Amino acid sequence: MPRIAAFDKLGFPEFPVVLAPLAGVSDHPFRRACAREGASLTYVEMLSAKAILYTSKRTFEMMARHAEEAVLGVQLTGGTADDVARAIEILDKQPFDTIDINMGCPVTKVVKSGSGSAILKDPDRVYETVRLARQATDKPLSVKVRLGWDRSRVTIFEVAEAAEKGGADWITVHGRLRSEDYSYPVDLATMAAVKRRLTIPVFGNGNIFCRADALQMRERTGVDGVMVSRGALGNPWIFREILSGDHEIGADEWLQVVTDHLTWQKEAYGAGGAGALCMRKHLLWYAKGWPGAKKLRERINTAELIHDCLSMVQEFHAELVASGITHRFPVVGGGDEEGALSGGQRFIWDPKYDMDRQLDRGVGDDAMAPVQ
Repeated sequence: MPRIAAFDKLGFPEFPVVLAPLAGVSDHPFRRACAREGASLTYVEMLSAKAILYTSKRTFEMMARHAEEAVLGVQLTGGTADDVARAIEILDKQPFDTIDINMGCPVTKVVKSGSGSAILKDPDRVYETVRLARQATDKPLSVKVRLGWDRSRVTIFEVAEAAEKGGADWITVHGRLRSEDYSYPVDLATMAAVKRRLTIPVFGNGNIFCRADALQMRERTGVDGVMVSRGALGNPWIFREILSGDHEIGADEWLQVVTDHLTWQKEAYGAGGAGALCMRKHLLWYAKGWPGAKKLRERINTAELIHDCLSMVQEFHAELVASGITHRFPVVGGGDEEGALSGGQRFIWDPKYDMDRQLDRGVGDDAMAPVQ
């Protein structure tokens, strides 16, 4: 596909690999770690159009952009096309390089408000939402969707064509229905059919935990780029791996990245309190793939200060080096694992066990509760 102006404006490589907006995760310390490892684009956490219109203090705090962030996007969702458009008029004046409209979030409290995946039920509303949004900004505009609401309402083709007609520069397709949780495989065949129907670029999303997953999605669907979600947790190196094939993470490099993340966290939130508590989950994810990680995880859960976290990480690194352990086990993910990474030991990431269920959209005791 020929390059589009939006891709050139954002400085995308031939095959962009972007970081998804992750609730409770995508603050600027985490985004900076991912961008430094090659993420073509990162986003702030998904925002509510209604909260933007009400000038919610917390929402505007979530928009904070660090001076070192070269490319940054914002994602929002709303209960009506008018709410989304009016919120985008506000976001258009904020320091974001691109804007995305979420039409795929499956969380019950979101869809009950008519936002997120609820929009998928009405392709006409999709068109009107994108059309009004397009009038509200000249910035690159994209849409993130799922395949539909449930098996009786697979609306992806009508939705994708409506988004294109409304003026979206590209569309990101998560290859599951709203009714499907992470135990369902990503539907690459339908994703490929969407790609064939559209003239705008299509990004693929879902179960990308390593380079093999991304390559499989690209080869089987023809997508123009991929969006990484859970696969980036504790693994900002996934962007470098997908783009260059370099999947080896040395113990010294690991320590440096984690130390930098801790430093940025302290600068952003202070030495203790919520900042240290938030950092715990990142460190639990960073520990994955290393022998003896259980001991570190148990200690991290008691840390009250960033300094305490750093001391624990440094001690863990020293123990690894003393044991002759120089590299992390390769991470193998949710795609076709056979042959993805051959030889040696492999670490299999289990997101359903390790994810913080209160913070990951679409995972939780009530996140997928039935909504008519």
